[in-house]
Amino acid sequence: MNTNEISPKTNSRLTRIKTVSRIFRYFVLANLVFNVGFFVISFLSSSDGMRITVRGLFLSASMLLMFFWFWKLAQLFRLYERGMIFAAEAIRCIKVLGMICVIGWLTLVAVRFTPRPEPIPHNLSADVHLVKAVGVEKHYYRMGFFSFDFGTGIDFGTLFVGVSVILAAWIMDEGRKIQEEQELTV
Repeated sequence: MNTNEISPKTNSRLTRIKTVSRIFRYFVLANLVFNVGFFVISFLSSSDGMRITVRGLFLSASMLLMFFWFWKLAQLFRLYERGMIFAAEAIRCIKVLGMICVIGWLTLVAVRFTPRPEPIPHNLSADVHLVKAVGVEKHYYRMGFFSFDFGTGIDFGTLFVGVSVILAAWIMDEGRKIQEEQELTV
């Protein structure tokens, strides 16, 4: 038997991969639609008087990155559905997913260090005195698998995941190149 032929056992595995990838692609796209709808509804019904703040821009950027991440994940499952598991395009998609995690972590760190906007006072009268409350920010340790902050209050878990995904995609790409070189040698 030729080594390039697909055996029936491999064909059934590929069929399962294609089926599961299709299901997860639809699940990811449904999640994307739900999150975009929720974002649009919450943005349209915000009571901040449509003030634009630096913090709001960073939060919006992180939400748009999340939407883009869902979109790229759906594209990855589409490639898997087509049987392109170790193709250069799938590996590139995995690298982009890792970069989105790193960029998303950077935007959330930026949100952490931007000042919170002052609330807009409503119905002020002459006899009402405004009292400015001092905000106390609590530092806590989350007990998650990829959640650690080294006592800084900044969660480094997403950064770790993003860098790990980029590294894994790079290793997969190098392995794919080695396999292609070996297939060309006689």
